[in-house]
Amino acid sequence: MTQVGTVRTRTVVLLTLATIPVWIVVFVWTPINFWYVMALGTGGLALTASLAAPQAMRERLRFHPADVVIGLATAALLYGVFLVGREIATWMLPFAPDQIGAVYDNKALLSPGMIALLIGLVIGPGEEVFWRGFLQRELGPRIGPWPGFLAATAVYGLVHVFTGNVMLVVAATVAGVLWGFMYLKLGRLWPGIISHVAWDFAVFLFFPLA
Repeated sequence: MTQVGTVRTRTVVLLTLATIPVWIVVFVWTPINFWYVMALGTGGLALTASLAAPQAMRERLRFHPADVVIGLATAALLYGVFLVGREIATWMLPFAPDQIGAVYDNKALLSPGMIALLIGLVIGPGEEVFWRGFLQRELGPRIGPWPGFLAATAVYGLVHVFTGNVMLVVAATVAGVLWGFMYLKLGRLWPGIISHVAWDFAVFLFFPLA
């Protein structure tokens, strides 16, 4: 491996490990308003990842008009999956209603407009830039596109273990599968960004699942 490749690999490892303290600060410590610290955490990871590979990030952020349709359609599909999943989970798992409800505890911390602003401009795009545009993209050439997709999705789901909320871990993993698959097949980030933001708007603001 060349020196550049070694540095790049070290960067991938360090930034992946950095998600652990970031998620602990966001979901466990939460020193300031949840939405602000989530925006700082995801925005910081996305910015660092973008600076580590600026040319590759610019290529992945190219936009096609069809991305809007793909993003909105997959967000609607994902919302339908979660509607069905909620009914199954609440029927099978006694703890599911409380854990699903706990996800919405932070909804009252800011006005809906400010939450929408942070989700739309920082949180949703930031997660896609980091998890798909950086981690999945970097893993693909090293271990293969499909293993890279599966590994990035697994890390995305597992880092949510620190929330202590099983339903949130499952939700992140399911959503990560869809967004990671979209990136695997399309090779660009805008469909996932639009899908992620639209889905967040639906579940947190317009059509809550609890």
